[in-house]
Amino acid sequence: MNKVRLSVLCLAFLFSQSCDTKENKTESVQVHKVQTPTIVGDWQHIFNPNDTRFKEDTTWYTNDHCFAKGPQGKWHAYGIIGHKPINPWTGENKLFHISADNFTQEKWEDHDYALHAKDGVERVLWAPHVYAENGEWHMFYNIGNRQENAPNYASWGQLCRADSKDMFNWERHGLNPMFSDPGHARDSYILKDGDLYYFYYTRTFSEVDLRSCVAVRTSPDLKHWSGPKIVHTQAFEVDWGGDAESPFVIKKDGLYYLFICRAMTKYNETHVYWSETPDEFPIENFVCELLTHASEIIQLTENDWYISNTGWDKKGLFIAKLEWK
Repeated sequence: MNKVRLSVLCLAFLFSQSCDTKENKTESVQVHKVQTPTIVGDWQHIFNPNDTRFKEDTTWYTNDHCFAKGPQGKWHAYGIIGHKPINPWTGENKLFHISADNFTQEKWEDHDYALHAKDGVERVLWAPHVYAENGEWHMFYNIGNRQENAPNYASWGQLCRADSKDMFNWERHGLNPMFSDPGHARDSYILKDGDLYYFYYTRTFSEVDLRSCVAVRTSPDLKHWSGPKIVHTQAFEVDWGGDAESPFVIKKDGLYYLFICRAMTKYNETHVYWSETPDEFPIENFVCELLTHASEIIQLTENDWYISNTGWDKKGLFIAKLEWK
């Protein structure tokens, strides 16, 4: 009789544990539901570099860029600028700077260039990202490689930093470059999660394995960085990792979303991938495709999101509303 009672009690306990486990799993799925970023509304052309430059040359373009909020709530944007004929290694050697009192302002004000490539040190100025902390702004950017044949192989891109207290005057870090990686390493993006900073950037898998990749390095202080870890790989092989460009990572409702531009597959094609951790984005975790190039994601309030769009085939910088569904 005791054995029967014991068996019944054991079965009841196991059943209750099974129900709890299923319930917990359901709650986990609900909390970490994968959402889809969706572009809604029309594109707004906030900056056309041809409006304020040589009128006889209307071939100016912008490319990889960033947005950051500055003093008194003013918005600023910085990025690659050049004109046709397009040659990134000779024609992209300064960073544009525009600002607006309101993010959705119809036209942003054009300022003098934020940085010019430093003679004898910096070959190009590519893909800045600005991270703000404690009343100071830190710009992370790429200066290429000064070897003569650097454009023709998976040369080591040099990732640098400059600092500013007013977003107009930038002082280069004394220990530049911070680090260097193969495949024209570039397209910086900083995410702070917990006590760590995550520095994402584009590169190839190695000097000889030319698959397009996104790598990450971590730091406790924005100065001392770990070694690289590959967090996402695309199959397309090219010296400059061109199918995993412009990485941008968002943390939303417990999940991480990686946006990359697959420019070699299709110039205006952004893919989004999800992950439960900030250091691994499997290609199987595909979310959606957006028809944009070198996009940035901007969050104004909890439910007010925007996405940007630019590139060689456009005259400047565009923004549109973004919703998560």
